[in-house]
Amino acid sequence: MNESVKFSRKLVLDYLSKAKPLSGQDLSNLDLSNLDFSHIVLRSVNFSYSNLQNSIFVESDLSRAYMRGANLNSCDFRKSNLFRTNLTVTEMKNVNLSHANLQGANLSGAASNSGQSTSRVIGANLQGAVARYANFERAIMERVNLNNTDLRGANFFEANMTRVSLQGSKYDIDAFDKSINV
Repeated sequence: MNESVKFSRKLVLDYLSKAKPLSGQDLSNLDLSNLDFSHIVLRSVNFSYSNLQNSIFVESDLSRAYMRGANLNSCDFRKSNLFRTNLTVTEMKNVNLSHANLQGANLSGAASNSGQSTSRVIGANLQGAVARYANFERAIMERVNLNNTDLRGANFFEANMTRVSLQGSKYDIDAFDKSINV
């Protein structure tokens, strides 16, 4: 990791244009919407609470990235490596996860301070996503919204599917046979 660099959208664009490595960097709380991160190694990058809407991550390595609370609506993660990535409390409507590796990724809900006497629990929202042939092996997917999602060919081996919503989704008849808590 580089010495303490304070990133801005402009600096991220500079790094991308020069193909400089971004692994391990803190890119939290930034507006990084509509950027192309394709084929970039982004291991352990902190994208928490950043706006990444409409960004492209085709064949990117996002293993162990921290994306809690990020806006990932309409992002393209085709063939990306999201191994052990933290995707808790993210907005992921209309994302493309075709052939992505989400092995061990955490898409579960997390307590948030809502001003109520008890904490609300919110899971990742993947409504309308395309996740054909995605690998969700051993992923933690508590309270995840998968409504109207295309999950055909996806691998859910030992994925924790507690209180997952699948209304209107397309999936193989045996997709969840080896999942936990479906």
